[in-house]
Amino acid sequence: MEKFSLAGSPHPMVGVVGQDVVLPCQLSPPARLRSMDVLWRKIGTVFITVHKYSDEGSQDLPGEGYQTRTELFLQEFSSGNVSLKLKGLQLADAGTYHCFVRNPAWSQEATTELRVAAVAPVFIDVLGHRGQGIGLACRSAGWFPKPELRWVGKNGQNLSMEIVTNVTQDREDLYSVVSHVTVTEEDNGDIGCIVWNGLLEPERQSAIHLSGDIFPRVSPWLAAFWVLFALVLIAAGACAYLGYAAKQKASQKKHSEEEALLNLDTVKKTLEAECQDLHEKLEVQKKAFESECQELHESLDARKKSYESDLKVQNEKIETEKSKNKALESECSKLLRTIEAQRKAFESDLKVQNEKIETEKSKNKALESECGKLHRTIETEKAKNTQLESELKVQIQKIELKVQCQNIELKVQRQNFETEENKKKQLESECNKLRLMIKTEMDKNTRLESECQDLREKFDKAVTQLDFMRAQSYMVPVTLDPDSNTPSSPSLRMAEESNMTLPP
Repeated sequence: MEKFSLAGSPHPMVGVVGQDVVLPCQLSPPARLRSMDVLWRKIGTVFITVHKYSDEGSQDLPGEGYQTRTELFLQEFSSGNVSLKLKGLQLADAGTYHCFVRNPAWSQEATTELRVAAVAPVFIDVLGHRGQGIGLACRSAGWFPKPELRWVGKNGQNLSMEIVTNVTQDREDLYSVVSHVTVTEEDNGDIGCIVWNGLLEPERQSAIHLSGDIFPRVSPWLAAFWVLFALVLIAAGACAYLGYAAKQKASQKKHSEEEALLNLDTVKKTLEAECQDLHEKLEVQKKAFESECQELHESLDARKKSYESDLKVQNEKIETEKSKNKALESECSKLLRTIEAQRKAFESDLKVQNEKIETEKSKNKALESECGKLHRTIETEKAKNTQLESELKVQIQKIELKVQCQNIELKVQRQNFETEENKKKQLESECNKLRLMIKTEMDKNTRLESECQDLREKFDKAVTQLDFMRAQSYMVPVTLDPDSNTPSSPSLRMAEESNMTLPP
């Protein structure tokens, strides 16, 4: 007999939640075995049936809890492919799967490990000004196993500023990650957020471009304003000090009052002229600053409107995604209810099938009991047939002796013939019963019936001959045969010539 081997995947298979995966199982050399059974099970604390196939009755059934989620490639059985396709992966599907193939003369098994991962899209939100920078948030929900996150700037280099990242896990064992960072004007340009896990190599990322003009700035006119304001305060202080000094001098030197007043008037006029110049310069700077502020406000308003429109678009997208998620949740709940209904129906059908199986088992036990009784009856009838055959042989011998000794024991023969006739009727009755009860002994019973028919004919002939002999015994004298020294008469000679014997 040709030897076969069965091989699964030498490396763990990785699937994504919601997608399909094929668990390989290959028969070598490629062939389609006769009367083949294929059984896929998940190894846990107990074996859980995932899918079962059998050539007997063309069974191709998924396991409990896997309805509409499993499929075998029946058209590829001829090439030895007994792989299993598992649809709509769930996190609970992760584990080790056992592939078992057998036929009446051979069986083999193989195992394949399945790991399940989940990925999700990545989004970047602009949180607005944070001090001298722009606050950004990166979020992504629906990962498994636990994901990693990093921020990158120009040329794909990691950002060096402070980053705060939080990872949480929901009731479905899926992870969500949120990370916050404040980007300064030095790091303007393309900012990216990358999320990945250890099972799946492809990364998920999102990027945003930050131009330098969106960062908050300090206007140079504002610095000039504060400088001029400080100069005005200094000039005012100087004026106050000079006035105070002039008054002191006037009180101390009355004789130089006129000269001091002239000096004070001159200084006053000079200071007033300087103050007037400063005021004019301040007015010019103020108007320029107000104009600059107006332009900045208009620019900020325009950018604010742009950001608000972008934010509105993002919010609309978020609302769309939320509505889609709600629709998906609704469909999932409907599917769960449908699956639950199908599971209950399957359990009900399984219960009915089990009851039918138990009923059939009890019927089979009753049939086995009846078959045992029939076998015992057959054995009993066989013993009776054997006994009857032996009795028939003995009776035939007796009949032959009685025919030869008819003249000597005529009365005894008459009684014996009556007894034999009764036994013959009894044998016919028993033979009829045996024909009805024993089908397996039909050939033998047919032969016995034939033999019994022959016996009846010979019995009838013997009875006729005996009646004729009885009639002759009262009319024909009996003489001794000189050769055999036995009674001789025409009737006896007719009986001898008829060779009244039975078949063995």
